[in-house]
Amino acid sequence: MRRGAVLWAAFAAAVFAAVYLLPVELWLPLGLVALLPAAWFLWRKQHPGVLIALGVSAALLWCAGYRQVMLVPAEALDGRRTQVTVAAAEAAAENDYGYSLPCYLTGEGVPIRAMLYGGEALADVRPGDTLTLTADCSCPTLREGRWASNLASGGTFITLRVRSSIDVQRAAGAPWWSLPRVWGQRLARSVKAAFPEDVSGLIAAMTAGDRSGLSDSDRTALTRAGLSHLLAVSGMHISFLVGLLSLFTGADLRRRAAVCLPVVVVFALAVGGSPSVLRAGVIWAFALLAPALGREADNWSSLAAALALLLLLNPLSAANVGLQLSFASVAGITLVTPRLADWLRPLRLSEKPGTSGGKRLLRRGLNGLLAVLCGTLASTLGALVFTVPLIACYFGTLSLAAPLSNVLVLPVAAVVFALGLVTGLVGVASPAVGAVMGHVLAWPARYVMRVARAIGAFPYSAVTLNGVYYPAFLLGAYALLLMAVLWRGERRRWWIFVLCGGVMLGTSVLLTRLTFRAGDLTVAVLDVGQGQSVVLASAGETALIDCGGSGRSDPGDVAADYLLSRGETRLDKLLLTHYHDDHVNGLAALFDRLDVGTVILPRMEEDGDCQLWVLGLAEEEGAEVVWIDKDETAALGGATLEIFAPLGSGDANEKGLSVLASAGDFDALITGDMGTTVEERLVKYHRLPRCEVLVAGHHGSAGSNGRTLLEAIRPQTVLISVGENSYGHPHPDTLDRLTEAGAEVYRTDLSGTLTVTAASGGEGG
Repeated sequence: MRRGAVLWAAFAAAVFAAVYLLPVELWLPLGLVALLPAAWFLWRKQHPGVLIALGVSAALLWCAGYRQVMLVPAEALDGRRTQVTVAAAEAAAENDYGYSLPCYLTGEGVPIRAMLYGGEALADVRPGDTLTLTADCSCPTLREGRWASNLASGGTFITLRVRSSIDVQRAAGAPWWSLPRVWGQRLARSVKAAFPEDVSGLIAAMTAGDRSGLSDSDRTALTRAGLSHLLAVSGMHISFLVGLLSLFTGADLRRRAAVCLPVVVVFALAVGGSPSVLRAGVIWAFALLAPALGREADNWSSLAAALALLLLLNPLSAANVGLQLSFASVAGITLVTPRLADWLRPLRLSEKPGTSGGKRLLRRGLNGLLAVLCGTLASTLGALVFTVPLIACYFGTLSLAAPLSNVLVLPVAAVVFALGLVTGLVGVASPAVGAVMGHVLAWPARYVMRVARAIGAFPYSAVTLNGVYYPAFLLGAYALLLMAVLWRGERRRWWIFVLCGGVMLGTSVLLTRLTFRAGDLTVAVLDVGQGQSVVLASAGETALIDCGGSGRSDPGDVAADYLLSRGETRLDKLLLTHYHDDHVNGLAALFDRLDVGTVILPRMEEDGDCQLWVLGLAEEEGAEVVWIDKDETAALGGATLEIFAPLGSGDANEKGLSVLASAGDFDALITGDMGTTVEERLVKYHRLPRCEVLVAGHHGSAGSNGRTLLEAIRPQTVLISVGENSYGHPHPDTLDRLTEAGAEVYRTDLSGTLTVTAASGGEGG
């Protein structure tokens, strides 16, 4: 490894250690202390030691200085309502709650990257405009209780919520630094206008980094098929771009570098400058410059330098999931892909003596196709080797179909990118010509989406890892991979490892399905962020109580993935406690992916629009609708559901349904978002048994889970469905009451999906 790679790698490793392991108070002193071994290594002329010590020292001192300049001013504003002045970095984006505007907070020394949330007044803001307003300030690093928060790792250090009118001072024109992004947005609009609606979202995402045109169902299909990397502009896309430009530059390396470098830089900035695309841009810059200057390209030096550059721009990006996945992918392609390609190279049709010219030509064509497919498979598997564990840890999912779908799609994806980029550029100059080209050239993109939908619809194309057997399979698969790498025999019988992996996977699928169906009653509180989605299963039948939340994934997809991973393609009963968004916003995805038998609903006049929406989904699905005006009892396999009619008045939380699920001596109570007053009525008018499980009411709020209810049902286990929120859920007083009641408390925000199973003859876990 070259000296540059050693220095940059030491710098990057120390930044990761600072972000994840070291208290912020130690950064400055440890950075200064690290200069001592650097001097000692220099005196001993041990150059690798000097580079490592200097890299560590520089990293810690940089983190300390960065925090002082960028984060301390943001932390000082936390919790304050004050007048601020911001400069718009991009145009505002519309969301479910209004508009969000990436901007820079000025007047606090160095401009601080911020996110401004507001209403319609932000809709017409352009890059470079200056806004003066009163805002509520919040520092995400303090709110999330850790230095490397999700927002901060992406470069946003303070959030602002508009609390006054906005004084907008228009910029004379777009500032020079925003021009690439303006061009990227113009390209995205051109692509969306040129191509038909069924593929415009995919092509805009691939060419301009704009994913706003993709439907939720298309995103889900691409994710389940293991093709979501097509949507995050990264090294693969820049490889496509360089390959396209190389068609016009010829073999001259200097000409190639002169043409490709500025285009790559502008493209990286135009698509938003995400860590993945910046990393790829730096690596390609090294790859293009080295041969042009007569130097040998070094992948490891380029990779280490790219990582160090991104961490210089924002040390907190070490905690960014996208950055970690991006570098894990490149590391796998660098380390593993060449060896896999060697293993797959013997897969070709041999030529027999005396073969006629036509057959020889056909055989060569088939061998060429095999070479392309094997190369794609080697690249795909190489990229997955180090990214799969990260995806499993962060998202709890595993795409089993990724190798197959990538082999089928990646060669065509390069064509989609090239055609989309050219058509979009033509459309900027002449929308009419672009539209003609888009309608003619849309078919490769349709092929990609059809493959994604077909593979993504298969129940086991992607599985959730919140059970026991799929994680065990994943560990076993990596053990097999390690054995294959360490195999020293002359003939590597790779098919043995593939066969063993297939047997392990089949066993995991079978055991997961049998375990899910084995108990008298299973209660699973899904991790949907701030919301609620509870699966009940008994003797081959399933029910879902509510389907809403604010997590990374659509709550409907979370529920569908959970059931499909266990071989369940039908949901027998769907029950909604009430119609608030955090209990119903996943229904569209749920109905799209599962067959739903019966929908059980409360009547609420104040939520009539939402009721009509739910009824429309049920009617389109052909599901039976049951209204609950009085207490009802329903069978679920070997269990019984007692559905209690609304007992409250006023707010929808108090007028919702509640459910008691029972199987033998096992009882589980789900109360929706009802408060303590309605809980007391529930206890008064119904003989509630002692419950083994209580799904905490209203996400553990202070106004729910009162002492009257807890004393009546004496729950052994309480499951709280909660995510990041500004309401203080779960409230400390509620947690104290649950502990005093003798219950074991589990939370989805800390433990992910929570599952309790009542085994035959008693309670299980």
